[in-house]
Amino acid sequence: MPARSQVSRGGKHGSAAAFAAVAVLAGLSSAALAVYHARHAVSLVQPIPKVAQVISAPATATPTPEPSASIPSVAAPIPDSVFIKGVPYTVQAPTGKWDAAHEEYCEAAAVLMVGRYYKGVKYPNDRIPPADADSAMSQIVQYERQTWPGVLDLSLDKVGQDGKQFYNLQPTISPATLDNIKKSIAGGNPVIIPVMTHGGPGGAKISPYYSAGNVYHVIVLIGYDTQKLYSDDAGISQGQNYAYTWDVLSVAMQAQQQHMGQGSVMLTFSPATS
Repeated sequence: MPARSQVSRGGKHGSAAAFAAVAVLAGLSSAALAVYHARHAVSLVQPIPKVAQVISAPATATPTPEPSASIPSVAAPIPDSVFIKGVPYTVQAPTGKWDAAHEEYCEAAAVLMVGRYYKGVKYPNDRIPPADADSAMSQIVQYERQTWPGVLDLSLDKVGQDGKQFYNLQPTISPATLDNIKKSIAGGNPVIIPVMTHGGPGGAKISPYYSAGNVYHVIVLIGYDTQKLYSDDAGISQGQNYAYTWDVLSVAMQAQQQHMGQGSVMLTFSPATS
């Protein structure tokens, strides 16, 4: 596996440090530095999108009735827009400490957010308290390091095992088509996808908030409309309800295939029935 770039997945401390150095050389005032840090260090909550359907409760483990043999089942049309409300958010460095360890917390953050959603845990503004999030993620990461020694970038099958271990969830990996993503979200099930942070069209950053290093990352998708997909992206402080286009995400998923040896796939969970 290629060596990891030692640049934060969150894109904060690397770009901020570079800006500060340039600012000093350029003679910029402390006020200018303060404005930069206020824009890049403060967690900005993106507004909940205006969608046709809002899902507020976790999907249940109630089995779907078998269709009658005499009445053919007809698939319900997918709504034009859906948002799953109540998926609690955390950035992967919730206390603001973007050290080498927290640069590797994105998989744990995704599992924590989705796991707490299925457990039905509620928080003000759908944000997990920083100390709670940091402690929970460290436990998940400790399990990852013991289970897969030396592996820092986890493929979705391993992320699925995290969810099974910590939240008794049943993982499913399937092709990450736009239709499959929408169907899952419309069913009340968040979707986890793998990307490269510089995997956008032409090698562009998938978000301007990411730093210079191109690294493997996973993102939780929680909504969509006719133009955007909405995410809880733990890699950036502005990641709650963060909007991406399918054009960007589909290319970014393709970009991770050579690095990870997995295709453009998605991970969903369902509560275990026993």
